[in-house]
Amino acid sequence: MNTQFKRIGLISKPDAADIKGTVQALCDLLQQAGIILYLDPETAQHVNASAEHIIQIESLAERCDLIMSIGGDGTLLSSARALVNTNVPLIGINLGRLGFLVDISPEEMNAKIQEVLEGHYHEEERIILMTQIIRNNDVIHEQSAFNEVALHRLKSPGLIDIETYVDDAFVNSQRSDGLIIATPTGSTAYALSCGGPLIHPSMNAIALVPINPHTLSNRPIVVDGNSHIGVKFSQRDKHRAQLTCDNVILPDMLEGDFISIKRHPNKIRLLHPIDHDFFNTLRVKLDWSHAPQS
Repeated sequence: MNTQFKRIGLISKPDAADIKGTVQALCDLLQQAGIILYLDPETAQHVNASAEHIIQIESLAERCDLIMSIGGDGTLLSSARALVNTNVPLIGINLGRLGFLVDISPEEMNAKIQEVLEGHYHEEERIILMTQIIRNNDVIHEQSAFNEVALHRLKSPGLIDIETYVDDAFVNSQRSDGLIIATPTGSTAYALSCGGPLIHPSMNAIALVPINPHTLSNRPIVVDGNSHIGVKFSQRDKHRAQLTCDNVILPDMLEGDFISIKRHPNKIRLLHPIDHDFFNTLRVKLDWSHAPQS
């Protein structure tokens, strides 16, 4: 087959024995099309693969023209974080429950993947965030986030006091269970469940969404995607707070720590089937409104 994707990397959901049949079927389909396959070690457990074609996720992009994620949204999120410093596109095959980002089902996999290989697909670029924990003027941890960065109170029933800054300008202080800083991609995830706005994925924007704020006047706010977000927290009893990036738990936060969040200079190239429709995905996956009656 004459396709621009000559070498494809496969990343599957870890420790998921029930996906073996789908992974094997996908491998068979791609190999019949003359594609050279590379697999991460977890995926290689489901098929017979030679050692030279088993590569750690962080190195797959060096060998491949396209990465396919097999699992749920969580698998795609981890794949995206691993690809953030590359320009390799990513596409998802859904074996999870919701599958908001991974929009190819196993039942339609053969037809949809064939179309992608033939060059019939929709491509979009999505922003990703880079987060730093700064303690005593030193960066003690750095992590990327495709969906959101979330600051939570940790092991305490009490609220935490959060100060938020945008481009070094003070925005507000709040008493709440925490704060979510979400990309447009993440606006349909955790941020949405906390009352955040739906943001079209093409937007260069960042949403700041409080988690259970103590005052009724505290509302989400959307800022420019090039903004530098700064967050501090405090609590009377000197408890710690927890910071997560796409559910990846970072080191515990201490009072006096500063969270620095900026848009990563690179974007994630996400591929979809040619008939992908963001608004239809909202209706189907989130039961958001309904299609007009004919």
